[in-house]
Formats: sequence, C-alpha cells, structure tokens
Amino acid sequence: MNEIQAVKTAKIEEVKKNSKKGFTLVELVVVIAILAILAAIAIPVVSSTITSSQRSSAKSNAQTIEVAIKEADAAISAKDDTVFVNKAGAAAADQFKASSGSLTLKNITDAKAIDSAVTATYQINGVNYSAYYDNATQKVAFLGNDGKNVVNVDGTAYTGTDTVLLTDAKGGVDAAVKFNGTGKVTGKAASSPAKK
Repeated sequence: MNEIQAVKTAKIEEVKKNSKKGFTLVELVVVIAILAILAAIAIPVVSSTITSSQRSSAKSNAQTIEVAIKEADAAISAKDDTVFVNKAGAAAADQFKASSGSLTLKNITDAKAIDSAVTATYQINGVNYSAYYDNATQKVAFLGNDGKNVVNVDGTAYTGTDTVLLTDAKGGVDAAVKFNGTGKVTGKAASSPAKK
C-alpha cells in the first residue's frame, strides 16, 4: 500500500515538474485583442469629452469677460468707482477709475481678476481660438479660422464683421482695447482671425 502511495506521489511530482509555468501564446493573443478593442472604444469617447470640455470652458470664459465688460460700461456711465478703481498704492501709470470716462480692458481684467479668461486659447479640431469682442452685438466669443470661414468654438461660421481681438501680440490682455460706457471698443481697429 505504501508502495502504491509512493508511486502516485512520484507521478504527481513528475507532472508538476514537467508542467509549464506562465501563459500560452493563445491566452496572450486573446488578452491583447481584448485590450485593443477596449482602447478602440475608449479613445474616441475620451477625445470627444476633451473637445466638449474645451468648448464649455471657452463659452464660460466668454460669458465671464462679457459680464465684466458690461459691468464696467455701466460703472463708467454711472461714474461709479466702487469696483473699477486701481488698488491702493498702484503706480501712477497703473492708476484708473471708472469715473474718468474710460477704462482699458487691462483695467477691467485687473479689477475683476479675469486675466486668465481673456488670455485663454483653445485648439479644437485643428483650429486655434482666441477671445474677440463684437462691437455690433456687444458680445464676446472665442473665434478661429478653419481656412474657409471665421468660426466660433462650436465650429459654425461666425458672421460678425466688427470684431476686436482682446489679446496683444504676446498673448497678454491688450491694454489698447478701451471702453467708454457705450458698449463699443475704442482704441483698436476691428480684426478677425487669420486663415491657417
């Protein structure tokens, strides 16, 4: 009986010794195929989500800028220095107040702390978008040029013709853009996004 048990144990040990450790080639190919399918599903979804979030961010920034400009125009008209006035101790060149009858975009962004909203740029589907103010509609939009048309961040053609870029050549807030309480930009000529 002990001999039979010893033979069985020896056979089990031999099978364990000869058995292969690791995965077979078929198992590895199946796992790689499953991962490839999951990646093919996930990549377009992630890309679409990123594009959607960029569009939402651009629209939100445009609305923030627009509200600040309208608030500044109202303060200029009312000669109200409550919000739009330079910080205490500002250098003479940096001093401003709404009651002076005019504020630069830089004054407005400093008072409302929205520089980053104005200087934000977006690249969506190969088109670069920057902040523009439309004098005709008194609205802010992030516009780009797809090579054929001026387009907004939704990719639809933008028909406004009296738009002013809100950033300077270095990508900062353009201090040449001025508002005087009429809702119109002064101090800078109309422009539109350049073709790619």
